[in-house]
Order: sequence, then structure tokens, then C-alpha cells
Amino acid sequence: MKHTISSGNNEQGFVLVLALFMLTICTMIGMAAMSTSTTELDIAGNERVHKETFYQAEAVSAAVAEAMLSKDAYGTWSNGEKFANLGLNGYIQINDGAFLMEEKDVNPEHGDAWKKDYQNDTVEAAPDVSIRLTNQFNADVDVDKVAVRHISGSGSEFGSGAEGAGVSSHKVIYNMDCIGTLPSRNLRLADNTLNPNVPLSEIFLGYRYVPQ
Repeated sequence: MKHTISSGNNEQGFVLVLALFMLTICTMIGMAAMSTSTTELDIAGNERVHKETFYQAEAVSAAVAEAMLSKDAYGTWSNGEKFANLGLNGYIQINDGAFLMEEKDVNPEHGDAWKKDYQNDTVEAAPDVSIRLTNQFNADVDVDKVAVRHISGSGSEFGSGAEGAGVSSHKVIYNMDCIGTLPSRNLRLADNTLNPNVPLSEIFLGYRYVPQ
């Protein structure tokens, strides 16, 4: 009669336990890698949106400068006049037709320093110019006159006739407060307030105009 003697070092099932342990470790590493990749994708997406909205706000200043040049920085439009009407493709609209004729928008103080808190009207509440071009531009701009300054040397040049009659002797300095969002989003709600559910960028740009 044969007898089976059990060994105290029986390792049956150890390979299965080791395999499960390694599988758990690999799963955790994989989940950590996926989380890192998702975070990096979110960061890249947010950076892209930030840059696009920033460029929206920056680029529309060129269109506003063209509008100012068309009136020699002293003319007026009708309120709500389309400076450029592209039909279904969008428009450039002058909301406040007399924005070039405004005095320094520095309430309550008066001076050359421009501060957003001094404004009587703001780009959020009452933009001077709105630009909506399908898949291209989606921004509003408020233009404020900052100062009128003498151009150094222009007086002597005018007196001597070096530059001819009517030479410019001063420059008008404006500040543009620009706010923009993605071209595919609604910048404003039905009540004309800014849409709180879209990404926005705001920048301030200086612009100098020399009358001819």
C-alpha cells in the first residue's frame, strides 16, 4: 500500500497569484498613463482656445483702425451703421456713430492716464464697434480718446514751410479695449450682455493717429 506524503512547501497556485498581482500593477500603470495623457490633452486644448481668443481680440483692432482712417479720426457714422456688410458672412458694425468725437473718457478724474475704471462706457456694456465674420472674427471693441499731443519739431517745420502748407502738428492717441471669443460661439446673449459660457480674451491696444 502506497502512502502520499504532503509537502510543507506546496507552491500550487503561486503562479496564478503572481500573474494577478502583475496584472494589477500593469493596470494601475496604464490608468496613470491615461490620466496623464488626458491632462496633457486638456492643457493643450485650453492653450489653443486661449491663443485663438487672444488673436481674435488683437486682430479686430486692424478693422477699427481702417474705420478711423476712413473718417480721418474726426468723422461720424449713424448708430448701428454697417462699415462693412458681407451679408450672410457677417459684418463690421459701428454701434456708436460718434465715438471718434467723444472727449476723454476718464470719469471721475481728468488726465492723460487711461484706466478701465474711469470709462463712462465699457466694451462689456457698450462697445463702439462689433465685428462678426463667419468662421473668422467674433469680437467687440471700445475706443477711447486718451490725449491730443503736439508733435515734436512740427511747429518749426510748419513755420519754415519745410513740409508744405497744412503739415500736421499734433497727434491723437486712442486706446482700444478689445474682447473676443471663438468664431463659432455667440459672444453676446439675447439681452446683449456678454455670454458667460464662452471663453473670452481681453486686450488693450494703443493707437496713434496723425491728422493730415
